[in-house]
Amino acid sequence: MIFNNLNLLARFLLQCTYIYVATMKKILFSLILFLSLVSCRKDIPLDIDNSPETMEELQVPSSFDWKTTKDVQLTLTGNANGIVQVTSLNGVSYQKAFLSSNQAYIMKLTVPSYEKTVRLLFLGQQVTLELTANNLTYQF
Repeated sequence: MIFNNLNLLARFLLQCTYIYVATMKKILFSLILFLSLVSCRKDIPLDIDNSPETMEELQVPSSFDWKTTKDVQLTLTGNANGIVQVTSLNGVSYQKAFLSSNQAYIMKLTVPSYEKTVRLLFLGQQVTLELTANNLTYQF
């Protein structure tokens, strides 16, 4: 009786092992098949680069001025003595100057050509000034 039970147990374990191995083979085969199908890609031709190789081949519009900076003349007047600071909106300081009370101060400011606005800081005041012309005036 004990031998029959052991025999049945051995057959059961052997059958479970066969089922486990067969299942693992199916999973491994499916994984290899999936990876082989996914990894196959068509070669897509790259765009042909039509960039000029010399400066003579470069075509530039006549309106392009090649400048990376622009000059702006600011006339600033303060209602009290103090230091004015001109910065970008990101906080990059372009210039500082001392303003005397009720006296105009003319500042030549050179900023990057992409800059459209500057920030003026004077005695705790923050003013955003748009660079719409080459000569600008502001009174605090």
